[in-house]
Amino acid sequence: MTAFLDNKLEYLQKHNIAQLTEHIVRNIMEDLPENPIKYVHDLLERPIPPQIVIAGPPGSGKGTQCQAIVERFGVVHISSGDLLRAEVAAGTEVGKMAETFIHNGEMVPNKIVINAVRKRLEQDDVKERGWLLDGFPRSRDQAEALESSGIVPHVFLLLEVPDTIVVERIENRRTDPATGMVYHLLYNPPPPEDVALCERLIQRDDDHRETVEARLRIYHEKLHGLKEHYGTLVETINGDQSIHAVTEGVLAVVERRRLK
Repeated sequence: MTAFLDNKLEYLQKHNIAQLTEHIVRNIMEDLPENPIKYVHDLLERPIPPQIVIAGPPGSGKGTQCQAIVERFGVVHISSGDLLRAEVAAGTEVGKMAETFIHNGEMVPNKIVINAVRKRLEQDDVKERGWLLDGFPRSRDQAEALESSGIVPHVFLLLEVPDTIVVERIENRRTDPATGMVYHLLYNPPPPEDVALCERLIQRDDDHRETVEARLRIYHEKLHGLKEHYGTLVETINGDQSIHAVTEGVLAVVERRRLK
């Protein structure tokens, strides 16, 4: 009996049946078709846009991988931070609610972030192309709040990088305040002959070791609940490789997890 159930479970996971079922039910609930059977038939004749969440510690290279995913699959990249800043700049109702928290350096409440995310997901380009959610959710309660709003990914991409590597990547960053150029003392050092440049380079407050280690502690505290919530949707990629190798792994996972 155990082997029988294991085979069934393997089949369900291999063919993404849970995500496919969610896609069908969600669309039926939104459109309430008069002929559900014909509606489902027509729905499955159309390509199903990808729905992706990506996570990883600071310095894990999420931005680079997001760009690769967008280029390959054409999805809309949705960064929760960028989204909130755009809402504030546009003076929307959501932006006005978020502005006070951002101005005070406080965490924006889940309800406000989810309102902004849901509003963006309802736009036509996202419905047609699919979405890549970056920077949210960061915790189990945020993931549960997203799900209660009908926002469920097909895959949760997790970039794993050892803490020692994360600290090395971040604490060696240096920024040129005159140009905004970012250098890395180990991987991309400034030209030593440019003495003026080397003397004016600064280390951002966020890049100090103590700050990075504090951020990592918070990240790991919240990651466990996220992984528990998303369960079999979680796909872990080793982020401590060459950029090319990480990208190959990420794109292969998204391709395998696509609903077809």
